[in-house]
Amino acid sequence: MFLLTLLLLTKSAYSDEGVPLKKGEKAPFNGTLLSPDAVAQIIAKTDEEVGKCKIDAELDKKLKEAELTGCLEKSQGLEALRADQIAFLEKQVYQPKWKPSAIYITGVLSGIGVVYLTTKIVEQQ
Repeated sequence: MFLLTLLLLTKSAYSDEGVPLKKGEKAPFNGTLLSPDAVAQIIAKTDEEVGKCKIDAELDKKLKEAELTGCLEKSQGLEALRADQIAFLEKQVYQPKWKPSAIYITGVLSGIGVVYLTTKIVEQQ
């Protein structure tokens, strides 16, 4: 019977609900008792602080996501620019096999044309 009474008393002592005391009653613990208004004020302040923390956390999350998106876009842009530069440099280095032959043939034909025109001019005078 003693154990049953002890279990019932300890359960109510550790419950989440408050136990109202009347003036002159002794509390089962040391500390400060609060009025219902004071408890309501503490709960309201706590709820307000939790709400502010949630808003701040959401804002920080959105800012970090925006920063990450910007970094990814910048990285992709730089990668595309690098690929374009590599392609440009490869075109500058690579010369087709026909190019030296074409330059040689153009030079020979130009020389023949200059000699031919010079002889025509000289013959007319």
